[in-house]
Amino acid sequence: MHDRDFSISSPSLVKNGASSPPKSTLRESFISTHKTPSLRAIINITDFEAAAAQIMEPRSFAFYNSGAEDEITKRWNQKNWQSIRFRPRVLVPIESVEICTTILGNKYTAPFFMSPTGAGDLAHPEGQMILAKVAASNNVMQWVSHYSRDMLKEIMDTREGGQVFYQTYISTDLRVTEMELRGAIAIGYGGFALTVDAPRIGKREQVLRSNIEDFDPRRTSKLHHGRWDCNSTTVSFYDLTRASCQYYCRPSYQFDWISAVKWIRGITDLPIAIKGIQTWEDAALCMQHGVHPYLSNHGGRQLEGAPSAVETLLEIREHCPEVFQKCEVMVDGGVKRGTDIVKALALGAKAVGLGRGFLYPLVFGERGLNKAMGILKHEVETTMALLGVTSVDQLTDSYVTMSARSTM
Repeated sequence: MHDRDFSISSPSLVKNGASSPPKSTLRESFISTHKTPSLRAIINITDFEAAAAQIMEPRSFAFYNSGAEDEITKRWNQKNWQSIRFRPRVLVPIESVEICTTILGNKYTAPFFMSPTGAGDLAHPEGQMILAKVAASNNVMQWVSHYSRDMLKEIMDTREGGQVFYQTYISTDLRVTEMELRGAIAIGYGGFALTVDAPRIGKREQVLRSNIEDFDPRRTSKLHHGRWDCNSTTVSFYDLTRASCQYYCRPSYQFDWISAVKWIRGITDLPIAIKGIQTWEDAALCMQHGVHPYLSNHGGRQLEGAPSAVETLLEIREHCPEVFQKCEVMVDGGVKRGTDIVKALALGAKAVGLGRGFLYPLVFGERGLNKAMGILKHEVETTMALLGVTSVDQLTDSYVTMSARSTM
């Protein structure tokens, strides 16, 4: 990829008739025939999104960028972080800032992590392995997506003994999910996130508008046991995604909290997070059943009108603050800045995830993702120094104001 100077502009979203980058089937031909954004010109995570909008095949970008319906929830996710204001303390000696932290018993160099994301190959042919390699070299926590299940051993090997965590769904055949979990345990994965907010796939209109029927489905994640003919050029990307979600997210055995935790505890005693928690009541149930709440609305891709992680954090603080003492609360959704990460930590989160924020840099390969890591680490350090704190464990709600809640 050529590293030319380029002035980053707003992303060209493929939605509602908005202009989009020229269409091309092959990412390589698109890059070779169009002016490529420069990695040198990128200074924040939003810049990576703008660059990806111009570099990626338009339908691939639509798959990453899409939210549910009118995408109001997706926008809320980001806006709600901005609604929380800081309360900095001054005349505090700041010689150095330490941002390392411990998450689920493992020490990492940063309080943020890679959220589970599939289809990294849509941004780069080796996208999933680049995610794993950069997470390992930076010693940042990674949740490996269920859609990378065919690469679990290769991803684990990149950690060289470090800890990796696995995210999955419940399949209609529980034996399939159990086999996945036991296989990941045998390889050495250190814990699991069970995603529970997708009994059906959300209506992602940006994907539907992107005219994907001629999009080569062989570039998507393969479905389990070849249940769907990925060689048929008549199968749309959206249909494959929907079919996969229905197979993995709609169990014939209807779980409730007791049966779900009992089932997964029958497989492993490793740390378990329930991903998709969106109310304080469900966070309290996580605490009650000995699992960790992972606050997420699927990046605004599932239920339009779902609460942001900020709103759920504030609910937990109001109604059951003991959750923060008894569980490790993780959050993701709309995070683009180090300031977002620090706000979440001050509100009680143990760690903060980015999904799209680590997918878009893949268009620049390993160099791009390493730069994204560096940008976030620097922003977190700067924010903490300006707040008057020198380590993550010093962050409390005294450093933020929640009065902005009524303006969300």
